[in-house]
Amino acid sequence: MIQFEGNLGAPDTFRFLEEKLAAGIWNYNVSTRQMHWSRGFHELLGLNPGTVAPSIDEFNRRVHPDDRPLRRDVGDMLRDGLPLDREFRVVKPNGRLRWVHDQAEILLNEVGEPAKILGVTLDITRNYESLQPLRAGVERYDALIRAIDGLVWTANSDGRITSLQNWKTRGLSGPLLFYGHGWVDLLHEEERDTALGNWSVSVEAGRPYKVEHRLLQPDGAYRWFRCSAVPVLTPEGSIQEWMGTSTDIHDQKLLDFSAAPPRLTGAQMRAARGILNWSVRQLADRAAVSPGVVRRLEEYDGALPVSDESLEAFRKALLDAGVELLFPRIGKPGVRPR
Repeated sequence: MIQFEGNLGAPDTFRFLEEKLAAGIWNYNVSTRQMHWSRGFHELLGLNPGTVAPSIDEFNRRVHPDDRPLRRDVGDMLRDGLPLDREFRVVKPNGRLRWVHDQAEILLNEVGEPAKILGVTLDITRNYESLQPLRAGVERYDALIRAIDGLVWTANSDGRITSLQNWKTRGLSGPLLFYGHGWVDLLHEEERDTALGNWSVSVEAGRPYKVEHRLLQPDGAYRWFRCSAVPVLTPEGSIQEWMGTSTDIHDQKLLDFSAAPPRLTGAQMRAARGILNWSVRQLADRAAVSPGVVRRLEEYDGALPVSDESLEAFRKALLDAGVELLFPRIGKPGVRPR
C-alpha cells in the first residue's frame, strides 16, 4: 500500500510507473545536444543521479561491446525522421548484464522542425531469458531441417499437407503441388492406392506412418522416396498436426533391384531338414533328385551351385513342407517354421 496526501503529481506518477515497469525515460535536446535521464533510466544503467553527466557518449559506453554500434541512433533519427525501436544489452558498473527495449519519437517545434527526442527504455531481461529455451528450440529445429536429407513437411490433423519447409534447399520450383492432397497426384499409380490408404489409416488412428513410393519429378521421371510421419499431440492428447519427411532412396532402390536374387544355401538346407525331421532321402524324393545330390549340396555353406530349376525344386519342397527361407540384408540366410 502507498500512503500519500493530496493529489499525486506528475513526477510522483512517473516515478511510480518507472518502478513498477522497470522503465526509464530520457530526452535529447536537438539544439543544445544535451540529454536528460530520469531516475529510472539511471537505475537501468546502474547509476545514481548526479554521478555522471547524461550524454549520448556516456550512454554508449554502457552498451555491451558486442552490441556496438547500435543498429540506429539519434543521428539516424534526425536524418531519416523515423522513430527508434531497438533491443540491446547494457552493462552495469557491477558487471550485471541487462537486456533493454528502447523506443523514441521526435518532438517538433511550432514550425515543424525537430526540437527534442523523447525516449522510454524498458528492462526486458526477465522476458528475454524466459524466451531463450524457446529460441534455442527453434534454432535446433532449423538446424535439424537443414541436416535432414529429404523433404520436411507438416500436415494438419486431418492429413492435408500445409507446409513444405525446405522446398527451396531441395531444388524444387515451389511447394504448391504438395499442399492439401496434391501430393497424391504425384504418386506412381502402382503405389498410389496403398500410400493413400495407409496415410488415411494413420491419420484416423493417430499412429506413425511409413511407406515407400515413387514421386513424379519436374523432369517427368519418377524417383523412389521413403515417407515417414508422426503426430504432434496437444497437452490433452489430441492430434495438433503431423510432421513428416520424404527421403530420396532411388539409388538405393536401384541397387536392391539390380542385386542377384537370393539363393538357397547348403546351411539352410541342413537346418530345414532338422526343423522338418527329414532324412536325406525324404528331401531328395520331394525335390526329385538323388540322395547323393542332396548330400553333396549340403556340404556347401554358401549358395548352392545348381541350376535355377533345381534351386526352385528345393525351395518349393521346403516351403510346401512349412519352412520359411530367410534372406536378411544384414547377416546370414536362415530358416524358420512358417
